[in-house]
Amino acid sequence: MVKIKFDKKNLRILDILDRNANIPISQLAKKVGISRQVAEYRVNKLVSQKSIYAFYTLVDVGRLGYSSFRVHIRLKNVGEEVYSNFAKELFTEYPTFWVAFISGSFDLIIDIFAKNSNEFETVFSKILQKNKEIIQSYDTMVILEMDLYDYGYFLSGNKDRRKVVIHRNIDEIKINETDKKILQVIKYDSRTPYETIGKKVGLTRNAAKNRILKLEDKKVIIGYKTFFDFHHFDKQSFKIFVKYNNSKIEQEKDLLNYIKSKAGVLATLKLLGKWNLDIEIHTKDVKELQKFIMELRNRFEIIGEYEIVHIVDDFGIDFFPEKLT
Repeated sequence: MVKIKFDKKNLRILDILDRNANIPISQLAKKVGISRQVAEYRVNKLVSQKSIYAFYTLVDVGRLGYSSFRVHIRLKNVGEEVYSNFAKELFTEYPTFWVAFISGSFDLIIDIFAKNSNEFETVFSKILQKNKEIIQSYDTMVILEMDLYDYGYFLSGNKDRRKVVIHRNIDEIKINETDKKILQVIKYDSRTPYETIGKKVGLTRNAAKNRILKLEDKKVIIGYKTFFDFHHFDKQSFKIFVKYNNSKIEQEKDLLNYIKSKAGVLATLKLLGKWNLDIEIHTKDVKELQKFIMELRNRFEIIGEYEIVHIVDDFGIDFFPEKLT
């Protein structure tokens, strides 16, 4: 566990960036009570030491006609180099949103974008055929919706947590090649200046800005979010997979609202398949995690079966994989 000490000013900076990834440095400095230069230095330091993982542009590919598919993979007994290369290939060679190593009843979680189930079957069949000596077994599910929340644990008493809903395949919006290039430029750094974006895609500063504003209006860009390395904050990352007791399905809305109120819950995913709900949460230890689970079970009879997995490491997150373009 990598733990870094943060003073009060850095915790304040982290909390503000948690709420607003694209806040201008001048406004950030004013809120924290430091000079612009000091604010810029502190943010750059947080980035360079990788406490800040990335400033993501939340591209909702559901608006572009894509669906999200989840695969849980159990690997055969292979060496670390083999499965590391396998994970790297999954993330770079396929339209993959997320790849993570976990400890539990399976070894890898992979989220893949595809236009429909037939396209997903084609993509995953290629993965299976190429890696049949590595993959022992797998489960597949459909991601119906992903809800992202602020981390909320940098300062005590932070109850004002946003929810951003993505990956719902509602309609299909067409964007041109220039828009796709812009999304590629800003997907890992939403704070990239408009002038820099324009130069990279062959546009003026104002033209680049106007295109981004239009992508926001169309909700192709649904928001911006700072991601942090949980290892640096004395946290462990877990997923809780829940199978509903369908006789209590009317409790789902209250359950999700209760989960949203808990700092450290980073995301919930509605699933179709083996599980109904995926809760991603950061806790200090297993004891704190167990307390959270018992609270859920005592409050909500909708909680049926559940399984806990420990996220050992994120291999990568990409809200707009290059393979989609």
